[in-house]
Amino acid sequence: MKKQLRCENMVLAVLFIFTSAFSFAQERIITAGSALTETVCALGDCDKIIASDRTSLYPAHIQKLPSIGYRGGIQAEGIISLKPTLIIAEKDYVEDAVLQQLRASGIKLVIVDRQYTIDDTKRFIAQIAAALGRDAEGKKLIATIDRQIADATAQLKKAKTNPKVLCIYNRGAATVSVAGKNTFGNILAYVGATSAVGDVEGYKPLNAEALLASNPEYVVTLSSGLESIGGIDGLLKVPGMAQTTAGKQRQIVSIDGLKLTNFGPRVGETIQELVTLLHPELRAK
Repeated sequence: MKKQLRCENMVLAVLFIFTSAFSFAQERIITAGSALTETVCALGDCDKIIASDRTSLYPAHIQKLPSIGYRGGIQAEGIISLKPTLIIAEKDYVEDAVLQQLRASGIKLVIVDRQYTIDDTKRFIAQIAAALGRDAEGKKLIATIDRQIADATAQLKKAKTNPKVLCIYNRGAATVSVAGKNTFGNILAYVGATSAVGDVEGYKPLNAEALLASNPEYVVTLSSGLESIGGIDGLLKVPGMAQTTAGKQRQIVSIDGLKLTNFGPRVGETIQELVTLLHPELRAK
């Protein structure tokens, strides 16, 4: 009898493992939030994404998939018509009424509450990995980030400067904002730099008086934003910019927009890059 029970338990265990694996293999995923899309791909399930939101531009082939739209424009009907089995979305990115409709339809939802810190990046990677049955991959990805940050920290011990940096976000010359706390500006804490604007919270319009008062030594911005304003020469036309130390010395640092702003799987790589760019004494001669 005991032998028979052991055999039955083994059969049930095998069936459970097979069923679970089959379930994950059949997953049809929709993501809402570029950092989450990138994380699903970094964990190895990019091929299961059937649609994403308008901000999800990396990896590049995601742009060829159907788009569910952007924030307030996202509707439940369009999502349900794509027959997803799993939706991974940033908290407050999709309206509550839409989420309620999706839940009522029986679609599994994973809602990720994001913050701009390394600890939170590792937390949401683990959360998504668990939802995908990719725990081992999640631990490996987190270990890679830890290693990259450790390497950057070791480099910073050799640094002789602590530059004052202004992070900005712009789309052309019409909209130029300072990126303060709880934005990608938080990354300065990990790269041996000080924010030129101190306690500014979120994104605030950039004005000439505040810019001159902050007098940054470096400006960090998105590559796409710098291109949209006409490169460094275009940025220096922003009132007050040419009079700052950063402007006079043309110390404008631009990085791929999603990599810089996402605090996602590539955050360790971004930190390594910024450490070198903001500390010229660390660059190979």
